[in-house]
Amino acid sequence: MNKERREFIKNSCTLCAGVLGLSALLPSLQSCVSIHTLALEPVNNSFHVPTNSFIENSNVVIINNKTLAYPIAVVKSTSTYRAFELKCTHQDNGLGVSNTGFFCNMHGSNYDLHGKVLTPPASRNLKEFKTNILSEQIVVYIS
Repeated sequence: MNKERREFIKNSCTLCAGVLGLSALLPSLQSCVSIHTLALEPVNNSFHVPTNSFIENSNVVIINNKTLAYPIAVVKSTSTYRAFELKCTHQDNGLGVSNTGFFCNMHGSNYDLHGKVLTPPASRNLKEFKTNILSEQIVVYIS
């Protein structure tokens, strides 16, 4: 193989690796949008999220607690609220969050804000928790 051909292949591979790396980072960049994260303690196997916890231009709030294996995303949709476990249904991996959905950096699965699979390899929708609204609080039942 001549030197020019080796140089061409080397440069092409470097370019391809850069493009692949950038495409892997794009879903992460979506998560740069401000999303409020709350450190809450459970009360009677539920979390109570104030309805005013959503940051302007954001329809997602994250619940973190050391008792949870994975955080929970609470999604505001007009007058309803839904809550999802941020665990990829393809493999045991946490999900990233944006204002348009959830994504797995491990194998590329994507979910919409209704917890439905948009992109495989995941084939099952996200685990959803029952929610209820009581006195300006979104109650997320975890059992």
